[in-house]
Amino acid sequence: MLRAIYIIGLMFVFAVSLTITTSALAQQRFDIEGVDDGAIEDNIRLHLKDTATPTSAFNKDKYIETLQGKVAIALQAFAYYDAVVEIEERTPPGESPYWHILIALGQQTTVDKVVLLHDVEQVPLKARPKELTAIIQEVRAWEGKILDHGSYESLKAKLRAYSVLYGFFDFSFPLHKLIVTPGKQGETSSATVHWIFYFGQRYTFGDLIYLEQNVGSELVERVKPFNTGDFFSQAKVSELSMAMQSTGYFQNAIARANAERTVDFQVPIEVILATRPRDNYEFGIGVSTDTGPRFTLDWSRPWVNLDGHSMNASLLLSEPRKSLEVGYRIPTGNPLKDFIDIQLGFQQIDENQTASDRFSIAVQRQYGERFKGEWDLIAFLRYTQENFRQGLNEERQTTRLFLPGVTFSRLRKKGDLFVEWGDRQQITLSGASQSLLSDIDFAKLLIRTKWIREFDKHRLIMRADVGAISTSDFEQVPSSERFFAGGDQSIRGFGLNEVSDFRFEEVDGEQKPELIGGRYLSVGSVEYAYLVHAKWRAAVFADAGNASGEFAEDIAWGAGLGAHYLSPIGNIRVYVARGSSKLEKRWGIHLIIGPGV
Repeated sequence: MLRAIYIIGLMFVFAVSLTITTSALAQQRFDIEGVDDGAIEDNIRLHLKDTATPTSAFNKDKYIETLQGKVAIALQAFAYYDAVVEIEERTPPGESPYWHILIALGQQTTVDKVVLLHDVEQVPLKARPKELTAIIQEVRAWEGKILDHGSYESLKAKLRAYSVLYGFFDFSFPLHKLIVTPGKQGETSSATVHWIFYFGQRYTFGDLIYLEQNVGSELVERVKPFNTGDFFSQAKVSELSMAMQSTGYFQNAIARANAERTVDFQVPIEVILATRPRDNYEFGIGVSTDTGPRFTLDWSRPWVNLDGHSMNASLLLSEPRKSLEVGYRIPTGNPLKDFIDIQLGFQQIDENQTASDRFSIAVQRQYGERFKGEWDLIAFLRYTQENFRQGLNEERQTTRLFLPGVTFSRLRKKGDLFVEWGDRQQITLSGASQSLLSDIDFAKLLIRTKWIREFDKHRLIMRADVGAISTSDFEQVPSSERFFAGGDQSIRGFGLNEVSDFRFEEVDGEQKPELIGGRYLSVGSVEYAYLVHAKWRAAVFADAGNASGEFAEDIAWGAGLGAHYLSPIGNIRVYVARGSSKLEKRWGIHLIIGPGV
């Protein structure tokens, strides 16, 4: 019984003391004088936040010493080591007491000396990462400058991190001191930085080790961005993981360095692979202002055989466009960039006075890594047979074309879901001859470019499309090969392919414009967007161009305002545009979802 009463008493005392402490914490109030920098004052208040006020006059002096110590630590973060701090308790009439803190900051402490002892010079120049050299230069540059604790801690952490990322697995950092010497007789304190660190030898890449299965190991070797014996880089290991995943052959693909199993300064790279299922299906439902509602179905078989041959098929259904394509891919090197594609396709179009049924078969050879530089080269042979009608009263006709051609393309970007920097270039040249399985002589050049650049809150998007056709009989050029403009990615304010060369035809006793497509294409666009909120941009744009019988003839314009929403599924852009051409003036609304490059 007595034990129970004792425990209850202890609990009561603890509750009362907790209440007093909580009350003391709630009552504390500080008035800070002598500091004009908001960041410094915020740091002082942060350090004082959990300091309980004294419960009696007996420990007031000790409490003031505690406050002075915390204020001093807060000021030292900003290099004020010589600050004078005076604290007193004040009680205005009719108000609760508060603590008045008077600060004389004095001068900020500077770094007088930087002492570094290291072995960087012993690391061969070709094995010396520029990032590590830059860190050392930054540390040396502290001499004579105001002490910056944030930079000190940041570079110390970077030195450790980069040594691991670049394969200096024997890195040691036995000494890292920041020594602050108080000034004498009113002089400002000075600081000395003293670091001792050793990198040792830079390790190199060892062989790939497959932990669970080695199906697809030959393909992994083709996408590997390094060779055995190359200097180690964690970025290259990550690049291998992304490349393996991007091939489409694997459900899961991970590469990792095992520094605990090094032999002769070589790091083995462990690879974990899980192949994709035999058959893969993807369904999609979408909508855009160009095509309206649409349904897509994609099928792929990533492993036809162990050499990496693959098959795919895709179906697109929308009101104006329907298509079915089947492809067979044979990797000849890096499966991401070097391969042969065999494609069979059928496309049906019924929009903007164009009615077309097009059958095609093509063999395409892409040269990526074998074609030096950032550009990819695609050489193709394509046979098409198109039954089409272009215009209002035209009769259907059929044109056969055997088209050899080449495409040069380059895509650069930073970011996937939200591209903050990027550009795309594409140049395609194709031709046909009546002497080689074609109904007409035909040559076509198409050049496309698009640029995205962001500067702080500003975003600039520029694009241009230029094309030309030379032929012995333009009337027999299939609709799919003629040039049209207008739409989300062309001249906004108009629908897809609603801008082109035209002539007037009589329909039911009325003269109506008949779109015939253009021999020449010239379209340009400039868009500026500003980040008005964390998830929203406001945009203004201007588009201009035409698909015409003469280059840059009868230019059509589109201009307006837009809004970008940075949603969890990507960039959603909505535009209201005013379109103006020789035929008409109109308003249009455009909805686009995607990265935009």
